[in-house]
This record gives sequence, C-alpha cells and structure tokens, in this order.
Amino acid sequence: MNRYCVMGLFVSLLSYGLTASAQPLVYGGNIESTEWQISGSVFECRFEQTIPRYGRAVFYHQAGEDVRFQLWAQRNLMAYSAAQVSILPPPWQPSVRSERLGTVTIADDAPLLMLDTQRTQQFMHALLEGKWPTIAHYTHYDRQRFVKVHLSAVQFDEPYRDYLACVDQLLPMNFNQVARSRVLFGLGKEAPDDDDMALLDRIVFYVQNDPRVFAIYLDGHSDNIGRRYDNRQLSKARAEQVERYFINRGIDPDMITTRFHGSRYPIASNETARGRAENRRVTIRLEQRDDMDIPEHLRFQRPPRPRLNTAAE
Repeated sequence: MNRYCVMGLFVSLLSYGLTASAQPLVYGGNIESTEWQISGSVFECRFEQTIPRYGRAVFYHQAGEDVRFQLWAQRNLMAYSAAQVSILPPPWQPSVRSERLGTVTIADDAPLLMLDTQRTQQFMHALLEGKWPTIAHYTHYDRQRFVKVHLSAVQFDEPYRDYLACVDQLLPMNFNQVARSRVLFGLGKEAPDDDDMALLDRIVFYVQNDPRVFAIYLDGHSDNIGRRYDNRQLSKARAEQVERYFINRGIDPDMITTRFHGSRYPIASNETARGRAENRRVTIRLEQRDDMDIPEHLRFQRPPRPRLNTAAE
C-alpha cells in the first residue's frame, strides 16, 4: 500500500471514529481501475461505477422521480444495521476536510442500501469536486472488523455530461405514476372536471410513448343516490365518456376494456357527502408487458463528441 493510500485510510478511520488498528477491508477504484457506465432509455437512466472485487455503485434516475444512489454488492460483508455515510478527500489531498452525512441502514436485500435524494445529490457534488463518497461499517461476522467502500472521482466529468443528457430525454412521468388512476364526477354528472382532464392527458401521453402498455381497463362507478338501474347506467356513461376521450386523442380502441358497476363497489361511506363524492368515479388501470424489449429509438444514445481541430486541418 503506498503512502497516499495509507493517508487516505487514516482519514477514513478518523471519519468513522475508528482506530488505525481496525484495518478495514477497503474497496474502490483508483486512477487505473475506475470505470463509469451510462445506460438507459426514456424511462430510466443508470449512471454507475464498478467497485473492483465488490460490486456496483449506481445513481438510478427513474422518469418522474429524483435520482437515488444505490450500492449493490456481489457478496455483502457489512452488518445489517446503520452504516456511516461520509465524503472523504482523495488520498492525494489529505488536508481537505471530510464530511459526515449520517447513517444508512444496510438491507438484507438488493440493493444493499439506497440513499435519500439529498445525500444522493451531495454524493454527486462531491464527485464533481474530486472527493470520495464513502460507506463504512463493521462486518456482520465481527464488530471489530470493518469494511469501507468508496467511489472514485477519476474521469467523472465526461460521463457526468452523458448522464445529464440521459436525464434530459426522460419522460415526465413513469409507469407507476399513471398505472392506477381515477377521475371523479359531480353529482349526476357524466363528464369529469378540468383537473381530471389534465390527468387523462398525462395518461394519453404516457401510453403513446410506452409501447409496452398493451391494455387499458376503465371501470365506472356511482354513489347510491337514486335507483340501482339509473346508477348503473350513469356509471356506464362515465366510463364511456373517458373511453371516447382516449380514442379521440389517438388511443387504439382495441386496447380499451370498459366496464360499469353502478354503486356495487363503494370505496368510501355513502352516508356522507365526501364519501359519495369519492364513489362517483372511473378507475383507470394500465397493463404493461414486462418481458418486452425497449425499442432502440427509445434507448439512450450517447451524444456525439465535438471534433477537435488539428493542425493538419
């Protein structure tokens, strides 16, 4: 181990409140081994670094959500409890102050851990500054033995620009945000209000941009005010109103299945005005093919690099 690594290790131990005799197992890239990969589509972006002999550190950015940091291990050695999260200076800058960012629970599942949005952004900022985001914890088999995993900031700038380009082409929402929706109706009304029209437009936009969606189920409901037959017909009219809205905006009618139930399936008490308002609804459920490959034109394509002028040119 060279003197830079020794100094970096000492700073790491102090940050975690350990003594130098703890001698942790240290995992992380260096100048020669650091590799960044970008992959994704209009649905998600993965910006990750391979941690040699350990696993992967991933910045996962799903459409419609904030980016989250994940740590994946080939074989976990850390105890399933709270690990220390830190930002450390690289070994060649030992005088730079380290930062402690609290703790995160090591999960008995995959990924091994996931950071909240704020600390994920702090990790990104640290890499832009050339620092080492770090996770440190004692092992699950011996509290006197420790593991330290760090990200390397080597060659970060260019892959980071590619990551930003991937984020720019993400859809404004993801499947989970539109897969289960409902629109509400006024007393005796067959048409949804303007706010719900905006929701329907979001669903149309998503369906038209995700070829994996193959079915839309519309279920009309009513409150229990009035005759049962009239309520059933009113729930039918509401479901058909939503169906026409989708078809008029380009959704294939063969994808849509419409059903109507009257007041048979309330989700709230019909004894109150608020409960009856929740029961006057059309629920919208999308189904997606999980095994379908994402078409090439929806996958992230790394932007071309600008050509450098040469003396010959």
